[in-house]
Amino acid sequence: MEKTLTDFSGFWQRKETQVHLSSWIQSALEEDAATRDLTAALLKNGNESSRARAVIIAKAPGVLCGVEAVVQTLKALDPHLVIRHCAEDGSHVSVGEKVFEADSQAHLLLAGERTALNICGHLSGISTATAEMVSQAGSVSILDTRKTMPGIRRFQKHAVLVGGGVNHRFDLADFPMFKENHRALIQQERPELKQKPDAEMSWIRQRLLEEGYTGTIAIEVEDEASMRACLNEGIEIILVDNIPPAQLSEWLGRAKKDGLPVDASRLEASGGIDQGSLEEHASSGVGRISVGAITHSSPILDLSMSVEAISGNDLRSRRESGSPAAEAAGDTE
Repeated sequence: MEKTLTDFSGFWQRKETQVHLSSWIQSALEEDAATRDLTAALLKNGNESSRARAVIIAKAPGVLCGVEAVVQTLKALDPHLVIRHCAEDGSHVSVGEKVFEADSQAHLLLAGERTALNICGHLSGISTATAEMVSQAGSVSILDTRKTMPGIRRFQKHAVLVGGGVNHRFDLADFPMFKENHRALIQQERPELKQKPDAEMSWIRQRLLEEGYTGTIAIEVEDEASMRACLNEGIEIILVDNIPPAQLSEWLGRAKKDGLPVDASRLEASGGIDQGSLEEHASSGVGRISVGAITHSSPILDLSMSVEAISGNDLRSRRESGSPAAEAAGDTE
């Protein structure tokens, strides 16, 4: 198992992450009626069932993200869960490779199975899709968007980082982004700015300064004149939306010829970009590509959990070995 990325700033250890993860897991377990599983009675002997071992393997190659969510899901059902193997975020797995292994009561492992796999499979799918796009894009940065599922944005954006991507703004308060609707409303309110993109960009910056804002500004453009106006005004992020790569390349070529300050790191292609069109966009002259599909449409990474009873001989062998895992398993019987 190769792990190419090692530092994600302690994401899973952050207090806010733990609070939101606990809320996500509890909501999912309640939705699945995990504590009212009608099969549990057949597996129990009294209040407990036999000890069992859960093993999760990858059924497709990919980049893992969210195995910690598997741990916390199963711990929510069994605080005495004995973890035997747990892969880290950023690990590249192949088909059949073990991702996670733990011991608990059989009925509790089965109760948490679907929630654990749903969360980890979803986040790993985002990481895997991101990694594939990052590989295709070369030196061009791949960014996510705010097209995320309500309530789990922080986890989806973490998965993008794990896959080697870059997070765009987290929310509306990070920095102002003026998109098509914003610009249309401004022009309706101030007709003198219509058909005058240079004046419009200057007005936007000036009004923000009057409001006390001096940070990054992002503006979406869909025509060459607006792009040139943003270059002239020094707009920090210029989103060129829904423009064919060849056409964008021509725009940038003319801008350079005319001596405009063209900086690829400020130019971002967006709008329906997928793996099929990514390489063309990456060669158009931009330094950034934002892809909403990473978080809203990435297929899951297929993971599978097997649950098997632990034999008495296995339990005795582990106790005799004196390992912490063996003793912990014995304590919970």
